[in-house]
Amino acid sequence: MGNANLNISFKTILFTLFSLGVVYALYSVYPIIILMVLALIVALSIEPLVTRIENIKLNKKRIFSRATASLMSFFFVISLIVTAFFFIIPELAHQAPKLFETVQKTIVSYAEDYNYKLEIPDLTQYTERALSISLSFVTNIVYLLTLILLSIYISIDWEGIKKFFHKLTPEGHRSVYDKILHEFEVSIGNWVKGQLGLMFFIGIVSTTILYFVGNPYYLPLGILAGLLEIVPIIGPFISTFLAVLISFALKDQTAGVITLASYYSVQLIENNLIVPKIMGKVSGFSPILIFLAFLIFTNFLGIIGAILAVPMLMFINILLKHLVLKK
Repeated sequence: MGNANLNISFKTILFTLFSLGVVYALYSVYPIIILMVLALIVALSIEPLVTRIENIKLNKKRIFSRATASLMSFFFVISLIVTAFFFIIPELAHQAPKLFETVQKTIVSYAEDYNYKLEIPDLTQYTERALSISLSFVTNIVYLLTLILLSIYISIDWEGIKKFFHKLTPEGHRSVYDKILHEFEVSIGNWVKGQLGLMFFIGIVSTTILYFVGNPYYLPLGILAGLLEIVPIIGPFISTFLAVLISFALKDQTAGVITLASYYSVQLIENNLIVPKIMGKVSGFSPILIFLAFLIFTNFLGIIGAILAVPMLMFINILLKHLVLKK
């Protein structure tokens, strides 16, 4: 009996040491794991376009191979992004510093109206950080190129990757694995398309509204509204607050009221018409749940966590649905 107890204790120690070793190994390579997850999400995001190009036929024969379809898809998306930034960045670089200065002066002015002295450091001093940012620019470019190349490799060999893990799955669970992978693949593709559609819509409409009401910072505020659309609840509130604040700061009460009414109307149209139409195929998490996931993942992984919050929430939901709830 004593030997049996000793044997169990020894196995427990070995298992504990092994578990700690696995945790330490994962912690050591977690940047690589995060890079792999990001590359997978990018590949799955472009998968609908790859599939559509791959299925183009002439005389009932496919024209493009999987590799060609993947390369064409990535080239099209990257070209679209680069072209957009080529036209936007010069004007954005011109307006953004003035916008920061206006926000700073407005906050200080409102604080003085309530007899509160608020000291905000001059934003121009942060231009000194441009040198350190430029020094890390090369590293960021390398990381971005690595992400793009890894995403392309995953996209080209996606079918082979699925078959590989299908064979590794025990035979009795392969059908469940296929269902989980297929649902995750479809969910990610639909979510990315829907989210980009919403961000593009809000960005264009907000920029147009601010331009016609005479707000000189229409471009950075419009882009900010589009980007903040990915943050549920608080994102639209921040973009609306800043746009209205700047309008009133420019001593244009009419423009401020029009901006507030327009932003509120856009949110009503989005929530009641556009979101159900564009995001109809997505899992349909409540904004509160998405916001909580956003906070949790951002707390642990920073900006990367903000990007991964919804995809990981989808993955967890799919796993629970197929592995836990069905049991």
